[in-house]
Amino acid sequence: MKRQIALVLALAMAVVSAPVEAQFGGLKKKAQDALTGKKAETPPTPAPTPATETPATPAPAPTRAAAAPAEKKKAVPPLEMSELPVRQSADHVLRGSVNLRPNGDWDQLPYIPAAAVVAAHALSDSAQVALVETIGTALKSLVMSATFVAEHEQHIKAEHQAVDHGLKGVMGIEEALKKNDLKAIEAIQTRMVVAMSVDQVRMMPADLLKTSFEQELADWKKDAANPKRRDRAKFQKLVARAQPLEGLAASDEKFLRGYAVLKSIDNDGPDTEEAVFAIHQRVTQEKEQVAYDDYNLKGQLKRQLTTFIAIAAKVNFNAQTVDKNGTTLFVSPADEKQGALWKACFRAGPASTAAALKLARAWLAEL
Repeated sequence: MKRQIALVLALAMAVVSAPVEAQFGGLKKKAQDALTGKKAETPPTPAPTPATETPATPAPAPTRAAAAPAEKKKAVPPLEMSELPVRQSADHVLRGSVNLRPNGDWDQLPYIPAAAVVAAHALSDSAQVALVETIGTALKSLVMSATFVAEHEQHIKAEHQAVDHGLKGVMGIEEALKKNDLKAIEAIQTRMVVAMSVDQVRMMPADLLKTSFEQELADWKKDAANPKRRDRAKFQKLVARAQPLEGLAASDEKFLRGYAVLKSIDNDGPDTEEAVFAIHQRVTQEKEQVAYDDYNLKGQLKRQLTTFIAIAAKVNFNAQTVDKNGTTLFVSPADEKQGALWKACFRAGPASTAAALKLARAWLAEL
């Protein structure tokens, strides 16, 4: 059984990201003391940077000639942080590769080396609790560090175009639809149409852009000459505003900005560059802010910790199991259908799960 190591990695993978094991440094020794059952004083909260905690390493000799022969490399315990796939599992979970169930549970736990499973299985209950507490405290210190937050923001900016512009209360189209806020939906859609005019002009290849302009201008001239159209004045305005652009190259900035304004007018939007590009900037920033509000580290932590607490608090540790062909299964079909986090907590046992819940609740309260 994966026992408490599954629970520890389940909690760890829920709240950390890529640079974890690279930053552990001196925390490894403290965790290993807990794993091996050594009696030690309660360790203080680890510092976010490992420089002063890292076990002393002989300084390199100044020259190759003076260098001492390398000592034989010692075997690394299987529960040492460097031996666990922390980084790979964290990337898998926090970058959207994990399959989530409707309640937020996972379909499967991160991969754990067989040697780590065997070593974890042999730990006493007290060592299991110490493992949860030690790693949980270390992970919290790392995740809340300024360096970690900055790295996370760089990642979400590259992957999700998530940027914090300091905008408050921004409502995206999806949220407006969920709330059935018709006024907000209309306002958002109006701004999006204007912004799309700019995006279309910027993204379309030059040759196609010029062709599109000529075709639209021909249509506008036709409608402008039609006395039966009630909106004839709009098309006359379009033709007049388009004429100065006819002789410009499609790559000319004046042409690009002018054509974007014409498209806005055609869609009954603003008729000035200032207004059109101000709306485009607003839509871009609001979109980036909504993404940031969704993917920022604090929000991610709240969701992951809340999910973990909700699942772990409802584990039935009295659930009956049965061995079938060498595989342990739950007697109750409902228990057998539970997700990976629920089963990890069950196998870890009440003590380790309680320790993880205590950490998660305290952390969530701080957020």
